[in-house]
Amino acid sequence: MDMRVGFADIAFACEGGAVSASAAPAGAVTRQALTVKSMDRTYLQYVPRNLKPNSPLLFVFHGSGGDGEGMREITGEEFDALADANSFVVIYPDGFQTTWNDCRKASQQPGRRANIDDKSFIDAMIEKQVSDNRIDRKRIFAAGWSNGGQLAYRLALEKPETFAGVASISASRPTTENLACTPADKPMAVMIINGTADPINPYNGGEVRIGFSSLGTVLSSRETGQYFARLNGITKEPVTTRLPHRTPSDPTSVDQISWSEPGKPPVMLYAVHGGGHVVPNRNFNFGNGQTRDLDAPVVIWDFFSKVPIRE
Repeated sequence: MDMRVGFADIAFACEGGAVSASAAPAGAVTRQALTVKSMDRTYLQYVPRNLKPNSPLLFVFHGSGGDGEGMREITGEEFDALADANSFVVIYPDGFQTTWNDCRKASQQPGRRANIDDKSFIDAMIEKQVSDNRIDRKRIFAAGWSNGGQLAYRLALEKPETFAGVASISASRPTTENLACTPADKPMAVMIINGTADPINPYNGGEVRIGFSSLGTVLSSRETGQYFARLNGITKEPVTTRLPHRTPSDPTSVDQISWSEPGKPPVMLYAVHGGGHVVPNRNFNFGNGQTRDLDAPVVIWDFFSKVPIRE
């Protein structure tokens, strides 16, 4: 079903304006450090100036070769502005040797090869936020790009009791033969943003390659969405909506594919036609393959803000 009319332009300004990322961040950015199982780990932390008690917590995970500071930059500092407008804490963690220990069995990246305990690192950061900023344990979310998106899937599969929702950009769920973690098979609200022209993570599934290195196979983007929809007990067919086209010279277009039923965690896939291995946003220019029809930080937080709070 293709519905091309009547869709609110939430890619850049959500209803009521509360999710807007237009203002410059006004809170405090600090570098933090923790020792977790004898390993020193670091992260950037953004706390709004007037943070309310029992506010949500959002983790934003970088791709391989990056770090927390770089992830904050390439998302245009929009998550910080959203945190100001909507009262939540943002954490940009640093991976081990710029990588994460995700669920891809075939990955030879340092975090995976050394079997780094990223989950304990994440648990330690959560406990510190509970202590320092009184965040709400029922509203903890994770978003990630590429290798960071694969880590978000790991959290969805293995820590559904901790996370209320995840968003993954430029990443798809590993196939069964490439899956190194054990799914808990519990419902999870999931958003996926993938480009059809991504040269690393194949939109239609298959082998993930970085240069000459293979990281094993992944499901297609749509199969990834269908996997989580089935896990969430959603049996209805997804609804596809074409987002408004903002710039005539932009060769890309975006379809929102939504699986939803009342009382069940939603699943949403943004298919960026012509999109590459990028994080779509207003304030950082990746160049080719970046759509102007979608602002990832805004739609991610809008999605998370509407996830029902679990009892």
